[in-house]
Amino acid sequence: MADGDYVRLGSTVRSRALGAELRAARRESPMKFGALVERLGVSPGWLSKLELGTRRTDARNVARLLGFYQVDLGTFDRVMGLYRETDDGILVWEHGPGGVDEVSVLLDHEAAAHELFCYEVASIPDLVQSEDHMRQVFSYDVQAAGEVERYVAARGKRQGVLGARLPVRCTFVVRELVLRHLGPDPEVAWGQLMNLVWLGDTGKVDVRVIACDAQAGFWEDYPFTLMRSPEFRSVVHIGVMTCSVFLDDPREIGEYEKVAKLLLDNALNAEQSRELIVRLADEAGRRNGSEN
Repeated sequence: MADGDYVRLGSTVRSRALGAELRAARRESPMKFGALVERLGVSPGWLSKLELGTRRTDARNVARLLGFYQVDLGTFDRVMGLYRETDDGILVWEHGPGGVDEVSVLLDHEAAAHELFCYEVASIPDLVQSEDHMRQVFSYDVQAAGEVERYVAARGKRQGVLGARLPVRCTFVVRELVLRHLGPDPEVAWGQLMNLVWLGDTGKVDVRVIACDAQAGFWEDYPFTLMRSPEFRSVVHIGVMTCSVFLDDPREIGEYEKVAKLLLDNALNAEQSRELIVRLADEAGRRNGSEN
């Protein structure tokens, strides 16, 4: 196998997606890593860089790897299709049974991000949802209790990125309107609001609130997450119903960076945001007390 060129401008979202697919296929293979590289005639570094998305290769090598991994025809077609698609700065990834919380491309980028900026229009951002709140949210869409617990477990595992290796800067922007409408159970609402307070008090997570009386602007648009790292080009993730859209074209990223700045300019500062969240939590606590 001949070495491919390095991805000179940082690994792209498509090259990282291809690498994640190849890594998953290898892990499903019974062959050990050392035996595999010896049989393939490549260095461990070559294969590692390919799986990280920082080295290019050709279609023959991708097909050969999949053959060694003995993947099924569906996996082979999906991975080869991903390889052949033009790397045009956009990647659409269909969600599987586990939803967005089991999208490997998203998990890889969140885990590697050194800066993470997340804005939600009509909900609490996934990474800062309390367990009871996410259970409440999932119960609206999933009927079987067993499926609700699967979704809760997957999201809880994904949230581990905040504790395992927190990004240098992690900012979540939420709307006051969302905080005032967290569902019918005041105890669940109190727990979610306090979860935001506790995370903010760590000094590692910045929670900012767009107040109800803020002027109209970009914050009426769809939610997005912007992830930055020296290891790959900046990536924007947008969740769209049953699929995820990833963008890493520098021009697109520049526009989202402007939106992020506009949101922060129009949000309450960290102290004001905390005071508002605490006040809403107190209100939820009093409602819970009156109901009991």
